Amino acid sequence: MAAAGILVALVALAWHFNAKPRHEALSAVPDALRGLAATLVVFGIGGFGLVRLLLPAALRDYELLWVVPTGGCAVGLALTLLGFAYVPYPAALAVILIAGLALGAVAVRRRGWPAISAGRLGWPVFLALAVTFVALVPMLMRQHYAAPIGTGSDAHVAAGTANFLKHAYPTGTDVSQPIDQMPPTWQSKYPIYYALAAISSVSGLGTWQVLATTAAAMLGLAAVGLFLVARDVFRAPAAVAAAAMLLAALDREALHTILNPYFNQTWGFFAMPFTLVLGWWLVQPAQGRRARQGTAVLLAMFALVLVFAYPLAAPIPAVPLAVFVWREWRRKLRAGEPVFRPRDLYRGRRSLIWLIPLVVLLAVPAIGVGQKAVGAAKVLAPGNSLQAWAGDLPGFIPFNYFVSLPGSLIFVPLTVAVFALAAFGLWRSSRSLTWGLGGLFAIGVLLAVYLRQRQYGYYFHFKLLAFIGPLVIAIAVVGAARLRRWGPVAIAAMAISTAGSVVAEIADTGSQLPQATIQLAGWVRSLPAGASVRLDMWPPLQLWAAYFMASRPLCSQLPLLDTDYPHVAVSRKADYIVASQVAGRPFDASGPVLRQNSGFRLYRQNPAVPGPSFCTRRRFDRIYTGPGYSPR
Repeated sequence: MAAAGILVALVALAWHFNAKPRHEALSAVPDALRGLAATLVVFGIGGFGLVRLLLPAALRDYELLWVVPTGGCAVGLALTLLGFAYVPYPAALAVILIAGLALGAVAVRRRGWPAISAGRLGWPVFLALAVTFVALVPMLMRQHYAAPIGTGSDAHVAAGTANFLKHAYPTGTDVSQPIDQMPPTWQSKYPIYYALAAISSVSGLGTWQVLATTAAAMLGLAAVGLFLVARDVFRAPAAVAAAAMLLAALDREALHTILNPYFNQTWGFFAMPFTLVLGWWLVQPAQGRRARQGTAVLLAMFALVLVFAYPLAAPIPAVPLAVFVWREWRRKLRAGEPVFRPRDLYRGRRSLIWLIPLVVLLAVPAIGVGQKAVGAAKVLAPGNSLQAWAGDLPGFIPFNYFVSLPGSLIFVPLTVAVFALAAFGLWRSSRSLTWGLGGLFAIGVLLAVYLRQRQYGYYFHFKLLAFIGPLVIAIAVVGAARLRRWGPVAIAAMAISTAGSVVAEIADTGSQLPQATIQLAGWVRSLPAGASVRLDMWPPLQLWAAYFMASRPLCSQLPLLDTDYPHVAVSRKADYIVASQVAGRPFDASGPVLRQNSGFRLYRQNPAVPGPSFCTRRRFDRIYTGPGYSPR
């Protein structure tokens, strides 16, 4: 009955947002299914053997739920290591897939096939798919074709970076690609873009076509992680854990992160709950040494992906994990029991055979993490400006949104009630959980209040609470379930509020990549080889326009400056001009319109325009002082 109700709700949601022409509602489904299938295949192959061999016995009731998330981390990290080891991308991807299959075969031979229980796995898998579908509604039902949605301009850099990594050395440059090098501010994020590249390659779709699908799939996997937090850490009944995963994953700002999309943050959010579960079980007294080592390896994989993908999120799981370790060490020391130390993982000098290459190959991402952390710490201190870290937000997001409540002040008491339910859930749990996650929530709220007082503090405010809010909701559901009489009422109220916030968030989600821009790729292919094109359009429109026209030298009289996004060169002189419809006919155009669509017109430029052309296939950093500026 509950499953049927959820299906009806999903159909109603899809129908509500089905834009005209309605007969195109299924146009994007084939590409979305290809992207999802590629994600399951690549991550499944990468994770099955590792989970079968390393997952501790205490977590094997839901062993299959770990396979795809673990594979996502393993594939991204392995491709990063092989990329820095000068292994060409196609060969690296083949090696990883073959190695994954081989390791899976070894794991089955040693341990047999994992137990499959439809009754145990059915609900979390079904709800993870439901969450994924909700995140795909704007693309499937409103946009009707596979492409990034929302307003987050990072999307074109994310797609371009993954595409770049298919063709070039990680720290190299390739001007034949839309994004010609790893963005300087993203030096730590190689694993997530290598994973996106792998999904693109296996699906046969462009990285820009699978970006939204991959982000939706990562939200579904994050929902699985939240289920495991409720079930394996808080020992909640399966039904309560299922409700917690659904409401937490569909938290308004978690969904906002996926839809816009903040792809780096998406991966950090995905890795967070798995990191918490593994960190909790690493210190449990029932674990033997071999089980601890396996848990530690899995924990290191998820923690590395979280830190590399989103360094600013590292303190969020670090606070409770530090409390878990500290309290368990104190207990064991008082009891005279041996305690786990990181050096227990060291197996003598033979360990250096793999430790040294690992450190060397991950040095560049690790340095990127350090640079990001130092930069953030500097600007967060009083007396420093946060303007450079304002991001693309216009202001502070209402605090209530982070627990899926309306932003009006009259809903503040309900927000307090959600936090009170989470506090009750923590109070009725282990003291380590109470102090660890309770301390995290207290620090998070204090930091949020501090950031509200800082000019341009809304970027950090959003990022912080978008991680903490879903955790609060998940634990609030656990706490509500322990209120025998009013618990179901509280959970039902939270479900209604979440449903309303989902509808509101999807309604606010637009489309950043119209078909008219995609068609520019065909326009430039019809031009003579080496012909240059000037972009006469609003500077933000140049991001995706330059992406699809990257096969020709490009320039603009007014490129997008003072951002972290790579921009085209400054030049008036070119062979052709692509102008937006609203810009009108350029005064130095010659002859009739050569091509046009709903967004743009193509003209030949008057050859009598004086001066040289500075158009180039290279892209430039935020500061550009004019012709003659050397490429980065």
